[in-house]
Amino acid sequence: MPWKERTAMEQKIEFICEWRTGKHTITKLCKNFEISRPTAYKLIDRFEKQSYEGLRKQSRTTRKHPNKTKKNIIKSIIKLKAKHSLWGAKKIEKLLFNEFTREHIPASADL
Repeated sequence: MPWKERTAMEQKIEFICEWRTGKHTITKLCKNFEISRPTAYKLIDRFEKQSYEGLRKQSRTTRKHPNKTKKNIIKSIIKLKAKHSLWGAKKIEKLLFNEFTREHIPASADL
């Protein structure tokens, strides 16, 4: 008889089902499922806010980066690079000074 393997999602759903019965304490459930209490509370919180969809693996990437180059500057860089394909980053950076201030233009190594 082969061993049954369970995915992480199946284990999360089983944890939530056991928690919802109210028969077990969080401590006992954490011990049975071999997870920490903060993880258990995080799963319960996600379940209460988003139902079973909240148990899916969440993206860990940041949604907003404070130093991200603005879209209009990126468009200008692409337009200049298309127009002057042989020019390097330093020349394109100098042309960007005609349109933008020093604070808005990324360093020439980033171009």
